[in-house]
Amino acid sequence: MRRRFLLILICASVIGFLASFLVYRVVSQAASARNDQSESILVATVDLGLADTVTSQHIKLVSWPKASVPPGALRTPAEAEGRVVRSSVVAGEPLIDGKLAPQLSGRGGIMPMLIPEGQRGVTIRVDEAMRESGFVLPNSRVDVLVSMPKAGTNEKIAKVILQDVSVLASGQTVEMKDNKPVTNTTVTLALTPQQVERLAVAQSEGRLMLVQRNLRDTQFVRTPGATPSSLLSDIAPAPSPEHKPTVLARSAPLPVPVVEKYPVAVIRGTKITEQTFVREPGNSWAEQPGLKQ
Repeated sequence: MRRRFLLILICASVIGFLASFLVYRVVSQAASARNDQSESILVATVDLGLADTVTSQHIKLVSWPKASVPPGALRTPAEAEGRVVRSSVVAGEPLIDGKLAPQLSGRGGIMPMLIPEGQRGVTIRVDEAMRESGFVLPNSRVDVLVSMPKAGTNEKIAKVILQDVSVLASGQTVEMKDNKPVTNTTVTLALTPQQVERLAVAQSEGRLMLVQRNLRDTQFVRTPGATPSSLLSDIAPAPSPEHKPTVLARSAPLPVPVVEKYPVAVIRGTKITEQTFVREPGNSWAEQPGLKQ
């Protein structure tokens, strides 16, 4: 009896060991397969705004599916710490190299880090109306319009000289004028070197104005410019090459409507009459006056 009990105990132990070993193998293979299909990348733990500096408290490493890793994703904290945010990042969003300024250790301040490569940051003054509205904010898209004397004439012309320009920053400066403090609103734009030259000429020769545009609207529109004589003229301006006049085609004459009729024989005693019913709008039938014997 004792030997039988020991034999049963040994068999149960062996079976339990084999079952545990098989479960361990399956779990290990599943974990290994999961690790092969994912990798660690950096994500933001808090919302980061424009010009914020990334620290170790703002980021963490998480496992991310390899197929969904965005291009330029950062994989080590050293790649992100100390860098300045170029575009807002929400909590849980992967940190991408393109959304962070280059690692320059803060040399030259924050503004040089926000200027895209190949462009220049130019600061201009805007009028009081733009200052009061307060709608020109960083990351806005604007057009630049200049009002200046027209060459060879005595009248002025207003024309859009730059389109779809990115706003890097906006702020206010205080200057002394006639022994009184005067507040000036300034806007910093990101421009190419060629656009900087056009803006410099326009700023020295005329008055600048910023015009806001929809963020999704990136279309370049050619305009002839407006002058006092063109405003008072009754002749419509010539259409631009991009907008051809719409030609209305003459439609074919409509067919003559067909009236649907249905005759019905009516027997009243010894008299037989015929009544005509006409289909009206709405699929209803109505009696048509006039009996025919």
